Amino acid sequence: MKNLPKNLHAVYFDVDGTLTKSNIVEPLLYIKKQVMSPFRYSLWRAGLPFRFMYWTFLDKIDREKATASIYRQYKGISVETMDSLKTQCYQEKYQKKLFSKALETINTFKRQGTQIVLVSGSLDIFLQLLAEELGAELISSRLETKNGIYTGEMEGRAVSGKRKAELIRQHAHSNQFTLENCASFGDSGDDIAMLSSVQYPVAVNPDKKLASLAQKNNWELLIWS
Repeated sequence: MKNLPKNLHAVYFDVDGTLTKSNIVEPLLYIKKQVMSPFRYSLWRAGLPFRFMYWTFLDKIDREKATASIYRQYKGISVETMDSLKTQCYQEKYQKKLFSKALETINTFKRQGTQIVLVSGSLDIFLQLLAEELGAELISSRLETKNGIYTGEMEGRAVSGKRKAELIRQHAHSNQFTLENCASFGDSGDDIAMLSSVQYPVAVNPDKKLASLAQKNNWELLIWS
């Protein structure tokens, strides 16, 4: 990466579409299939195209609300059950889909002594395993629990859009990092705020909105597969 110095304080990475070929719906499908009877899962899956249409429509208006709507599908699942399934789900939906170039890039930063931070709307229960594997800190969405059961609501807000930028600024301040000496990597228009919050933004596998802005602002563009 020609535009990045070797003495960065921190690099902030989006996960889905940036580090891995993943999305927030695939883990939900995996968990639902494990916790529901075949008949109930078939009925739930039959309604999925309509849910996808709704989530896609909502995502274009407000990604934070779309994320919250998707995560309401976890309502009623026990923490114990999720804990028993999280490792296999992580391996199938994240670990196997990690871009080799992403891993290579992260290892390069680590050798330079740069702090790696994952900033994602995906759930911490899965991404904590990725963070541990990569030797990274984690900032991600969390589900609310009550009496050992997931309520379907989120703890706080989804880590999305401008919220990502806010959390990056908070993290940098608490660690006495200067954002002028930090980089961030993202793949979509939703990541524009987090990319704009640092001195060195990098667009990875960008969608049309991000690609257009990156070219206009002369941000570095990478394709990882």
